[in-house]
Amino acid sequence: MDTPTCPNCGKPVTRVLDAPYGYWEWTDDRYELRTASRRVDVAPWVHWDCMGELRDFHPQDAGFTATPTG
Repeated sequence: MDTPTCPNCGKPVTRVLDAPYGYWEWTDDRYELRTASRRVDVAPWVHWDCMGELRDFHPQDAGFTATPTG
């Protein structure tokens, strides 16, 4: 199976965040919010590289297997 391609940036989706609200990133002198959506209806999955929504994506559809880390 080939790696899915991100519809936002065109790169392979090798990492997916289960964090639709985004994250805060330090940029020189303050934090900036990096979000996956500009609306209230947020997709459940986002692409690690560009934080673009993956609205029709689910890891289980691509042969997902849970691997504990830690």
